[in-house]
Formats: sequence, structure tokens, C-alpha cells
Amino acid sequence: MEQTTAARPRAIRIPTWQEETLRRGRRSLEAGAAYFAVLATAGSILGLIREVSVEAGLDPMVGALAEASLLLLVMLLASAAMIRWFGVANRAGDRLMVGAVGMSLVMAAELAGGWLIRGWGFYETLVNLTTRPGQVFVALLIAIVLAPLLQPRSGRAGGQTSPRGGVPVDPDQSPSSATE
Repeated sequence: MEQTTAARPRAIRIPTWQEETLRRGRRSLEAGAAYFAVLATAGSILGLIREVSVEAGLDPMVGALAEASLLLLVMLLASAAMIRWFGVANRAGDRLMVGAVGMSLVMAAELAGGWLIRGWGFYETLVNLTTRPGQVFVALLIAIVLAPLLQPRSGRAGGQTSPRGGVPVDPDQSPSSATE
């Protein structure tokens, strides 16, 4: 008896909506954490430069505005890169999750940094947000959340992205032709 070695067609498993929701959420969380890492690195470097320049006699508001303008540029570039890199879907909720995770981690790092570096408690850190440079920081927190929404959408409006890193997938396309 001779066995045939012809390849049997593999069945394509279509993920359930729950699995797809979890996958999209995981991508958004990972992108948000990476977004935070980029912002924290840039913010630490620019914050150090701002603190040194303020000690040298620069007006604190001028230093905060100069730092904020550079951080806005970093936000736009980093959010675009993380959305593309992690294949975040072209959905407002998924993109807002990237920004919300990034902002939450920035605020947690700010509270931890205030405690570790300056010896501030929770109250002192919040009171610092009422100063003019603190208000610039609050505006930056809002920008962190909204920057991922400003990124261009790829593919069709409301379309999905594939797990291959942001390649648009036509929802009307059959599953077998989407994997080819």
C-alpha cells in the first residue's frame, strides 16, 4: 500500500470577535507602553536641559515652553511610529487607548520622580501643576492622549489592520486571500 504525500488543504481558523478584541487591545497596550518609553526618555533629557537652563537664569516659563514644543514633535513622531510598528487598528478607541496608556504611565512616572528626586508627596506634585509651567505640563498630558488620533489612517475608513504591522485588510475580503 502506497501512501500519497499530497498536501491536504489546511483549514483557516477565523478568530472570534472576543479573540480579535483581545488582540487589538493587547496591541494598543503594547504600543502605549512603548510610546511612554519614548516620551519618558525624551522628557528626561529635555527636562534635564530645562532644569540646568533655569538654574542658569532662564525664565521657568520660557524653559517649559521650549521643552513643550520639542516634546510635541516627539509625541507626533513617536505615536505615528508606535501605531505603525504595533499595527494598531484604525479605530479611535484603539488609538485613544495608546494615548491613555502613555499618559497614565507618564503621570505615574511624574509622581514617582517627584517623590524620589525632590522628596515631594502626592499633594506637592499636584500643587506644582497649578504653577504656569505646571499648566504647560497639563496641556502636554492632554496632547499625549490626543496625538495618536492625529495620525493618518491607512486603508479604508473604518478598516482593520492586519497583525503584520499595519497592512490594511479589506473586511470584505475572504480569509484565504487575506493571508496570501
